[in-house]
Amino acid sequence: MKAKFSLYAKHIVLCLAFLFLPYAFTSTNTIFSLPHLYTNAHDRIYFFIYFTLLCFFYFNYYYLIPKLYFTDKKLVYYGIIAIFLLFFLWISTVLDHPSRNFLDFRDQPVHFTNMHRISPDGFRPPPQMEREMPFEFKGGPPTQYSHTTLVYLIGVISSLLFAISGRLQSVEEEKVKSELAFLKAQINPHFLFNTLNSIYALALKKDNKTPDAVIQLSELMRYIMTNSNDEVIDLPKEINYINNFISLQKTRLGNTVIVDYKVTGNSFGKQITPLILISFIENAFKYGVNPDQTSEICISIDIKEDQLILWVSNKKIDSVYSESGIGLQNTIKRLKLVYPNRHQLKIIDTPDKYTVNLSIKLA
Repeated sequence: MKAKFSLYAKHIVLCLAFLFLPYAFTSTNTIFSLPHLYTNAHDRIYFFIYFTLLCFFYFNYYYLIPKLYFTDKKLVYYGIIAIFLLFFLWISTVLDHPSRNFLDFRDQPVHFTNMHRISPDGFRPPPQMEREMPFEFKGGPPTQYSHTTLVYLIGVISSLLFAISGRLQSVEEEKVKSELAFLKAQINPHFLFNTLNSIYALALKKDNKTPDAVIQLSELMRYIMTNSNDEVIDLPKEINYINNFISLQKTRLGNTVIVDYKVTGNSFGKQITPLILISFIENAFKYGVNPDQTSEICISIDIKEDQLILWVSNKKIDSVYSESGIGLQNTIKRLKLVYPNRHQLKIIDTPDKYTVNLSIKLA
């Protein structure tokens, strides 16, 4: 609501500034002079022309460009633009006639050109003045036409540039949304596949914790199905999802892994993109755990005001996996799309340890 109000206010200010632009730095040596629409033909012409040009700017931006220019009817569009230009030149000529000052309701003075008809002494204006005065009835000076044409063309070109820029921005936003949707579609089956493998391992051992693992899996899947398509989600929900995931992994692995997991700071009132942290944690369990070896995984989530710091570290062991998981690759891509210039990711890969240090500026 505030954003819309700010946008409308900005449009109103810019429109008023445009309308009163001709009256800045006037010939009266003042910085600004209010237009005298009733008595000054010059002010009347400029105000009406600028007002109609402003109306045409929005008509061109919201109707002509989307309906004609963006629908491959450019020839029709250019024809309409030319017709409107001729209209504005014509209307500026009409308004420049003093006899057609429809805004001045006072008693009109007798025109000098008609004095010879009513003068009792038969006075006629000098021939030179007679040659000059019809010019007034033919319209404004040539500079008036060039000025109207210049302002008109600037309005047309600027509206085209704004419309094309907005269209390109919309296309880019749709592209980002499509790419994010594609990445999420890959992540969801990835989580399900790995978690089912974990429960399958429990079932093979006929572990009594298998029912609890199934319940934890249902909680994980419910979160994925209901929240993964949201742009942002409350941070406490994301952390609760991580808690369930780690509990499930502990249930599956038992005493073969030592997990040091802690969350510090206040997560209330903060939001984050869903499933943006879990891939780094899942990667540690995927490549840092072996039932035949003692494994160690350290996970820390620290929340400081509008910043979240994730630190994940695992000892390297012999793993059945030989290549990087698709979930981790997708998460790195999502970070670049969702948090451009708002995150820092540092991965330290040594022969004995794999460490991830991620800092995100939260919404």
